[in-house]
Amino acid sequence: MKKKGVIWNTLGSGMFAANSVLLLLIVSRVFGVAAAGDFGIVFTTAQILYIIGLFGINHFQMTDYAGQYSFGAYRAAKWITTAAMLAGCFLLFFWGGNTREQAWLLLLLTLYMAVHSFAELYQSRFFQKNRLDLCGKSLFYRTFFSLCVFAGLSITIKNLYLASAGMVLTNLITLYIWSLCPSRAMPDESRDVKKQLFPLFQTTVPLFASLFLMNVMVNLSKYVVNYYENSTAQGYFNILFLPTMVINLLSGFVFKPLLSQYGAALGEKDFPRFLRLYQRHLLLIGVLTAFCCLGGYLLGTQVLGLFYAVDLSPYRLELFLTILSGGFIATGSLSYYLLVMLRKQVWIFWNYAVNIVVGTAVSIFLVKNLSLLGGALSILVSHALLFLVFAISLIFLTRRPTDA
Repeated sequence: MKKKGVIWNTLGSGMFAANSVLLLLIVSRVFGVAAAGDFGIVFTTAQILYIIGLFGINHFQMTDYAGQYSFGAYRAAKWITTAAMLAGCFLLFFWGGNTREQAWLLLLLTLYMAVHSFAELYQSRFFQKNRLDLCGKSLFYRTFFSLCVFAGLSITIKNLYLASAGMVLTNLITLYIWSLCPSRAMPDESRDVKKQLFPLFQTTVPLFASLFLMNVMVNLSKYVVNYYENSTAQGYFNILFLPTMVINLLSGFVFKPLLSQYGAALGEKDFPRFLRLYQRHLLLIGVLTAFCCLGGYLLGTQVLGLFYAVDLSPYRLELFLTILSGGFIATGSLSYYLLVMLRKQVWIFWNYAVNIVVGTAVSIFLVKNLSLLGGALSILVSHALLFLVFAISLIFLTRRPTDA
């Protein structure tokens, strides 16, 4: 069962990670690059609102093996956070400065991500009960069938809004089949729900704030491009941005299973070993990034252009820069996890907060003057700076643990 659970969890995580790439591919090929621009920026916003729906509670619930909080408390918290997510969507729908097309897409895609948010309640419960197979199946089947329905409706009726609505409905149906039904076999404790809610939110607020700022930081340049350029330019930029996420995903597969080694080093207060592990994993990410940069510069525009049915040949330099940025995003993500292990959430928050202010100024200046090239440069500058600050923080904290 353990091996089966790992396989299903990997399949589910991989399917969910590839979902945005495949959705954008379908939109680009069926509806064109301008529609891909609108869809890409709106789906990015829906994913950021999804962080509100999660509120960091799922990470805590997954590892609450001792049952510090009842499932009833987690469920009540999920209703509140999902409602807050939808409230944020309605604010952006009416006052977000979107076009009419973007506003309706935002509503539909946020509903789609809201179902994912609620499903996390059950996936975390399966994980908590050591049923990785159920956790992986739920995520895989919901994502896979929703994607298939979206693709089928897009191709047959060629209406982006109806295809998105079909995806929402499919996600709801599969939520019932692969999440709610299996959970009925597990005891549903609901003790002292009201008393547990405030301590639960108090515990997860720092994690939520950091994750929210992290996602805003990663996608900051997209919003600046969306403000200063048209939908077609945004479509090209969304496609050029995709390899950064691929590098971050591949790097995560490399370093996340190795986080236990950092935990062992911290448990023994072996800080030199902690730093050696950090240097080794930075080197691994660097090698992966260099390989991707070389392949991207030689073949990237041709391959992406073939998949997305667009001509990317004028954007070879932009693609190279976004791939290079992916390496800094990955190293920043690794550094983030290590700072969490050191329980320095406040450091993480202020690093992101300051960097967003600096990154916004840099992005506005570069995009206004250099268009998409400026957008690519702004990603590189912002995330290189963030990684530098994170790395300095880690070195300081581990070399002077008693003073930090």
